[in-house]
Amino acid sequence: MTKKQVKSKRLIAAKNLKRGLIGLFAILAIIFIINSPILKIGYVKVTGNSYLPREDVLQIARITEPINIFSVQTDVIQNYLQNDLRIDTAKVWRDFPNCLNIEIVERLPLAVMNCSYGYVDLDKNSVIIDTYKDPKKIQKPVIVGTSLDDVYTGDKVENEVVNKVLSYLGYLKPEVLQQIIQINIADANTIEAYTLKGTKIILGNIEDPEDLANKTNEFFYDVKTTTIPVEYIDFSYARPVLKIKQ
Repeated sequence: MTKKQVKSKRLIAAKNLKRGLIGLFAILAIIFIINSPILKIGYVKVTGNSYLPREDVLQIARITEPINIFSVQTDVIQNYLQNDLRIDTAKVWRDFPNCLNIEIVERLPLAVMNCSYGYVDLDKNSVIIDTYKDPKKIQKPVIVGTSLDDVYTGDKVENEVVNKVLSYLGYLKPEVLQQIIQINIADANTIEAYTLKGTKIILGNIEDPEDLANKTNEFFYDVKTTTIPVEYIDFSYARPVLKIKQ
């Protein structure tokens, strides 16, 4: 091998080393920039949640603030959210330079039932979407007169009476649903609902949930316009029977 060839090989090796060092420094610089505190997301904006607290949404998304805007995988976070039964749909996107947006549509519960280990939330399809032990978390009417054993999140409650009650509750106006605190189904032919003010609503066997809900909505509208205290109203008759408190 001639001196010229040796010199040429050394030059090539030096160039390759230089390129390698430049590439290494570039990679290190990118890693430094990605992990720089400057790129920490200042705020995670959560919208669409009325039932789930913001903290619960972040927990479902597996987010701990602050997080790095370049390390966020929006599709992964979106999958975490959509795999939770309490969430119907989710959308996640970045707003540069320092905000992550989470928009969800909740699968709202309609009622609560007792179970062997606490309480379960049921959606309109009789699916258990949440379980908990703290009664302070109860936000919907509690169905009493029966209880559930060995049930888990995602299970469907196969009970005809419960299904009727949930259908009825689903037709109520939101402001009316908020006034119902308990529904007793101990007697399937004389189902009773109770309001925040202690009024009893006798629903009968709920043959027509939609019609019964419409009557209930009308009743609450009428009650708003009067100061007369109502002890109970009975919808099990063709013409509702109303009793005034003495």
